[in-house]
Amino acid sequence: MTLHLIPDYDLSKHTWLGVGGKADFFAEVESEADLISFLKNSQCPITILGAGSNVLIRDGGIAGVVLKLGKSLQNITIEGDKIIAGAGTKLMDIAGKAANAGLTGFEFMEGIPGTLGGGLASNAGAFGGKLSDLLQEISFIDFQGNKKIISDFSDWGYRSSPWAKKGIFWGAVLRAKGQEDTDKIRFLMNEYHTKRVATQPQGVRTAGSTFKNPPNTSAGFLLEKSGLKGYKKGKAEMSAKHANFLVNNGATATELEDFVEEVRAIVAEREGVKLEWEVQCLGRR
Repeated sequence: MTLHLIPDYDLSKHTWLGVGGKADFFAEVESEADLISFLKNSQCPITILGAGSNVLIRDGGIAGVVLKLGKSLQNITIEGDKIIAGAGTKLMDIAGKAANAGLTGFEFMEGIPGTLGGGLASNAGAFGGKLSDLLQEISFIDFQGNKKIISDFSDWGYRSSPWAKKGIFWGAVLRAKGQEDTDKIRFLMNEYHTKRVATQPQGVRTAGSTFKNPPNTSAGFLLEKSGLKGYKKGKAEMSAKHANFLVNNGATATELEDFVEEVRAIVAEREGVKLEWEVQCLGRR
């Protein structure tokens, strides 16, 4: 088999913000062999789309081919203190499986809406934990179709992975920090869930944290201090519940991006800090 490319594919339905133009071509990937064959023979720009929870796809769409990992990459195997998962697996599902097996260290993934692949690209984290703390090895395919095994994570940082723009995460082996009674693990996960519900907007179109936290402070604190908690312009809003959450009330991607840039400028002027996007902006304006 080969990848089935769909032309002029609407990407907005694959994003949490619900905006964005079309991909020149779109395909779901189920087979490693098909992916490698395609990459070795393709000259097109390649963009990888995960769960769409932390991206803003621009109104002009994305040039080249957008690839999304299919259901065959949504698998979890437990071997002792290790979890082996495909890159299409939801982080929340990994946390749940780990809890059932009495494996600790994965609790912070509760409530993170993305996939493992997307999480690896951003070194996702929460509540003091991050993916690179658990990684033993990663299966990775570069954009030239070469398969690699990554086992050194010393240069992974806060919300950053040195491999993010070099290819496609295919799967990973994660090692638990220890073992614990399942009920205790679930109790901690429930605490995290309760905290998220209490402090983050629910039931609206958002993309999670809009900005990365600067050193020694938080983006939410700086936004709130700048008077931007609940700030609205047109149909774009910085949440009144958590200032670092962009909320889309019906704006276009261009309107959202311009709104966030305005917010950045206000914080820079009032607090002297130039916030860095955590949401990825993809495609053409």
